[in-house]
Amino acid sequence: MPWIHTASSFLAISQLVFLSCLYAVYFPRKLLSRLIILFSICITAYILSRSSASMPQELRTVFSILATLAPAVLWVIARNLFEDQARIHPVMGGLILFYIAIRTVGLLMYDGSVPRGSVFFLFYFYLPQLIMLLLACHVVYMAYQGRDGDLVESRRQVRVPFAIGMGSIVGLIIGSGFFWIGNPQLDSLYFLVIFALILFVNLAMFRLQKDAPQLIQTAAEQPGPVAPAAGLPATISRQDQQLIDRVLKAMQQERLYAEAGLTIGDLSARVSLQEYRLRRLINQTMHYRNFNQFLNHYRIEEAAIRLLDPAEEHIPISSIALDVGYLSLSSFNKAFKDIHGVTPSVWRSSKGQQSFASQPQGE
Repeated sequence: MPWIHTASSFLAISQLVFLSCLYAVYFPRKLLSRLIILFSICITAYILSRSSASMPQELRTVFSILATLAPAVLWVIARNLFEDQARIHPVMGGLILFYIAIRTVGLLMYDGSVPRGSVFFLFYFYLPQLIMLLLACHVVYMAYQGRDGDLVESRRQVRVPFAIGMGSIVGLIIGSGFFWIGNPQLDSLYFLVIFALILFVNLAMFRLQKDAPQLIQTAAEQPGPVAPAAGLPATISRQDQQLIDRVLKAMQQERLYAEAGLTIGDLSARVSLQEYRLRRLINQTMHYRNFNQFLNHYRIEEAAIRLLDPAEEHIPISSIALDVGYLSLSSFNKAFKDIHGVTPSVWRSSKGQQSFASQPQGE
């Protein structure tokens, strides 16, 4: 029945408008807020593109192009929300631009007369859909993959609702386009599912409203990590200071960071502190957002010193990497370059020694 189709679309759009207004009013200048608003616009465009209402074909095509952007926008949201190294690799950026470009060209060129099994359809429609599917799968992977090491408690809590809600919405868009299925009754079901999922996400966000300001900030918008040697906040309580001292003793004196595969659960057991309290302690006093970032501080600090030590210049870089806790040379190289901007081999060379010598003391 037409009224069901119309009502379900309005219900879904109402939740998307509410989500957009919520972030526009409370977090108008945050990058994540703007991305969430753009994502809501893309999903709204998808609903309108499948509307039974009469509209010019050109306008429907514009809505379809905007809907095509949804997986890419969601991927960028997940990258900024869950990955503290939010730089987009050129290959990923190129892949996203490629699928958007060929899908847009396909939508503009398609006149309805091309067979679905043709090369045209394969290249301009099915190939972009496959890339969109891979992006959606990677979003779910990002949400789940870093949960155990996440030190931002509000972000840990939102990972599963985000993966289920947003991932399912994009999955609906991709599925309906990939299999080219859809009729007013099925579209009504799509819209009701989108309504339910966005409502689910909105309720989850309301549950975390006290932590929303911290959650909506990207790593670049928050204070950087504070190394223990640089001093901790003066307002820290005596009890927290005692807990921090226990953590620092385990890391600095016992070299616990050198244990390969060390988890925050292992550290909490070693210092006899509940895991949730340890997460809060490291995050709120030292501003580390994930446990690997915290570990890398100690591991790379020791490695950088040893690489410049003339007494250890005969020791292979791989041996030093393994000795400070890394399981592979590639992960060590990446972590080292993220912190110092150069590879370990360059750091060990004369150029590395010069850059080390030129740094102010205490860094």
